Amino acid sequence: MNKVLSCRRRSVSVLIAVAASAGLVGLSGCSTVSGGGGSSPTAASVKIPSSALDAAGQITYCADISAPPLTFYDTAQKPTGAEIELGDALAAEFGVRANWANVSFNGIIPALQAKQCDAIISQLYIKPARQAVVDFVPYMYASNTLVVAGQDKAIQSADDLCGKKAAGQTGTTVIQYLTDQSAKCETAGKAKIDIRQFTRDSDALQQLRLGLVDSYGTTLETAAYVIQQQPNTFRLAGEPFNRIQVGAATRKDDSALHDALTQALAAIKKNGTYDAILKKWNLTGDDLAG
Repeated sequence: MNKVLSCRRRSVSVLIAVAASAGLVGLSGCSTVSGGGGSSPTAASVKIPSSALDAAGQITYCADISAPPLTFYDTAQKPTGAEIELGDALAAEFGVRANWANVSFNGIIPALQAKQCDAIISQLYIKPARQAVVDFVPYMYASNTLVVAGQDKAIQSADDLCGKKAAGQTGTTVIQYLTDQSAKCETAGKAKIDIRQFTRDSDALQQLRLGLVDSYGTTLETAAYVIQQQPNTFRLAGEPFNRIQVGAATRKDDSALHDALTQALAAIKKNGTYDAILKKWNLTGDDLAG
């Protein structure tokens, strides 16, 4: 799987190439926030004003913890995954504890703005509409793909979705992609796509697993993880789309935390932690060079 993900840099025609949640997040409708434990404090290498964090001795990240291998709960119900480890590593550079607040993706920016967390680390695409309301610290790349049942030979690309059911997570670029594709279907005189939106990415996948939809749109990382876990059950359909940078988001009025995160990211790149985390989770194809 690592080879597959790494090859995406050389050719998008490789079968597994896909990743990331992200259309413009709605600025209302924040879901319930629940805490999750993170790293323990260590010696700080990056200084951060205490006023930059909402709680002393910890940094709280908002994340939709439903998209393995980036963010998900292990069997002990502890947040885990590549982004969790990255967030924990950044916190360690500050010498504080990382706390994880589980927030539905479509309410994640409102949660940040309401100060229910200090920053967002949740595969948030860096797009102009979002840059207008939050600041970003880029930390990796991502792109999208479509997943279908392994035995389904009728769907080979998004062009084959006309008149079929497609699932995705609310507030993501996948939903906008499906909406645009549905419009193309209607222009061509075909039936529109029946788009089903779900609060959690894992709920959208469950719809495909149960055979209630014909396709599931998600990220490269999540799709690769799903196929790795069940190689004979699912496959990718068509080429990847929407490759873009992903970043940690901070409030516009929080330049101190933004600058500290930038320094902390540089530190974990320099000491090898960044590369080690991406390698562990087979995500080296999406690393942010430099």
